[in-house]
Amino acid sequence: MRFLLSLLTTCLCFAADLPSGESLIRKALEGSGGEAAIAKVKTAAMSGSVEMGGGSLVGTVSVFQGSGKSYTVIELPGIGKIEEGFDGETAWEMNAIQGVRIKDGTEKALAARNANMSVLLGWRDLYTAATTLGEDTVDGRPAWQVELTPKTGKPETFYFDKESGLPVRMTMTVAMSMGEVTVDERISDYRLVSGIRTPFQVVQKAMNQALTMKFDKVEYNGTLPPDRFELPAQVKTVLERRKAAAAAK
Repeated sequence: MRFLLSLLTTCLCFAADLPSGESLIRKALEGSGGEAAIAKVKTAAMSGSVEMGGGSLVGTVSVFQGSGKSYTVIELPGIGKIEEGFDGETAWEMNAIQGVRIKDGTEKALAARNANMSVLLGWRDLYTAATTLGEDTVDGRPAWQVELTPKTGKPETFYFDKESGLPVRMTMTVAMSMGEVTVDERISDYRLVSGIRTPFQVVQKAMNQALTMKFDKVEYNGTLPPDRFELPAQVKTVLERRKAAAAAK
């Protein structure tokens, strides 16, 4: 009994020594430029190159965000366009091989979260809890590991660099049409853009495949095309068919 009590006390003391998830999020926001500066960002436009298959496939990538909406397009030689978006109501993806797919459930919820200019700034609206799990290393540097539990979907783990406070890694389990997929995202090459520290390189790994995005241009609060987040005609057609099928039941 004494041993168990001692062990329990040790565990409680260890947990008490950990910084709270909320404090680590605040540090990340401060390191990024501060909550006030981040809150002023209403639109974002990013463009650069994308690599797949260890560099055997090289193409372009463009990402647009604004008003809780998003649009991403990747163009690869021999494959064509790979597009995905969220217009505030419908989450979708489209490519020449699989055609149009409408995202539902947890996948749609993830698209809605990712459409936010900063998930950390408004984390309380998107997640129910932020729990520090402990210490880890990312690319040889010490980091804090924080689990964020979304209102819809499985927990996501953020890794914050201990020195800078900036997020350097994120892991999550995504429910997709082929089943649950584990995604590991590495975030690096932070540069100052309009007073905000912004990652210019993102590496995503899933199903033994790696996709590397290297941005060479990032602009905040620029003017986006008025129809940038409008649903493509093919997506509208699929939605109309779904509505018709639902009405016929």
